[in-house]
Amino acid sequence: MTRPGAPLGDLFARAVAQAFGPASPTAADTDTTDDRILDAALAVLGRRSTREATVEEIAREAGVGRATVFRRFDSRDHVFEAALVRFVGQVVGSMVDRFAVVTDPVDQVVEGFAICLALDDDPLLADRARRGELLAALSGGDPSPLRLAWAAVAANLRRAHRAGTITAGDPDEQADALVHLGLSYLMAPGLAVDLTDPTAVRAFARRTVAPIVGAIPPRGNPSS
Repeated sequence: MTRPGAPLGDLFARAVAQAFGPASPTAADTDTTDDRILDAALAVLGRRSTREATVEEIAREAGVGRATVFRRFDSRDHVFEAALVRFVGQVVGSMVDRFAVVTDPVDQVVEGFAICLALDDDPLLADRARRGELLAALSGGDPSPLRLAWAAVAANLRRAHRAGTITAGDPDEQADALVHLGLSYLMAPGLAVDLTDPTAVRAFARRTVAPIVGAIPPRGNPSS
């Protein structure tokens, strides 16, 4: 019988701690076979709980032997944790890279929302019925991944308040609303806008999400 894996919440909390840590792994730390195994682990997590998933299934998905997985990762939990570390690092890296180019805080809100909604196509979120488990996992741990995301957004907004580029509202409350909005749209499909269209997502965010930080929404046809 397969030993039950660690709860997804525990794995996510450890992964986030590593991804935000001083020695977080980079793309140079993995090779092509590692990448295939980590891609496969996320795909399996998108379909099954950590209690149901097996190393054999990860190996089949990656097109490698079971022994190859164990040569590179000493346990099933280690594979999943490494895959989640890479996943979190890629999301954070996308934000950092984009914010290095887009410096206006209102534009950053729009871009951050777009990056968050782009995760809808990620294999980890492939089964919409299992997204509730993911949400619960993001809320676990001390600090939880949700709290770390909120702290990062709040810190960015506080810098904008100090610089005078945002002058209204409380940055902690604004960050709380932004993080929860992004999560809620990942959990359930949009009803008034096509959230699979990046252009529509950005337009929606500028009209509806950016006002949270005091931006005045553009005038025009609400459906445009």
